[in-house]
Amino acid sequence: MLFFRHNKDVVININTQTIARTSYIVVAIGFTLAAFLRGDHLLGIGCGVMYATVTIALFWLLALSRSSVGSMSITRVVFLVLFALPVGYAMAFPAAINPDVQIFIDKQSIDRRVRAELAKVFASDLAYRTLTVTSFHGKDVTITVQGSVSTRATLNRLRCQIAMECPARSECALYWNVSIQNTGQQIDGSDRKLFQYAE
Repeated sequence: MLFFRHNKDVVININTQTIARTSYIVVAIGFTLAAFLRGDHLLGIGCGVMYATVTIALFWLLALSRSSVGSMSITRVVFLVLFALPVGYAMAFPAAINPDVQIFIDKQSIDRRVRAELAKVFASDLAYRTLTVTSFHGKDVTITVQGSVSTRATLNRLRCQIAMECPARSECALYWNVSIQNTGQQIDGSDRKLFQYAE
């Protein structure tokens, strides 16, 4: 009877540890995903990867604070929490720590809006199916439309559609690097210079 009870206690203890570890992993994955999405939203995918890496490192250090018998080192946990709180706040609200970061956050926001508007325009007509967008963040946000269209008339129609349906384009520098299939002409340069008489 005692042997049976001992085995039952061991099984319960193992199940409890398994549930605790699984819950910890699920929480860690949730925080890591949230950190990645926040970083990507603020400053792009590179920042998202960095945020996710920092989050994984913090959870890994927290996991290492367990002793060989499974108990937690309170001192280590308190130290990690005190360290993680300001780090987490700085990651979630970087502009609150350094106001200059807001400039880069705004550029990422402009980039995201312009890309979304252009993607909607490209999806509206099969004639635009080969077009893609690249971006560069320098003094201003530079958006370049790349690819090819069948005729110059198609390009002019696209440009008029972008002018009407993409209000966020006024917040960036728009460039073209598009080839005209029926003539082989390459349209390469600033939107303002290429279409200066189209406004």
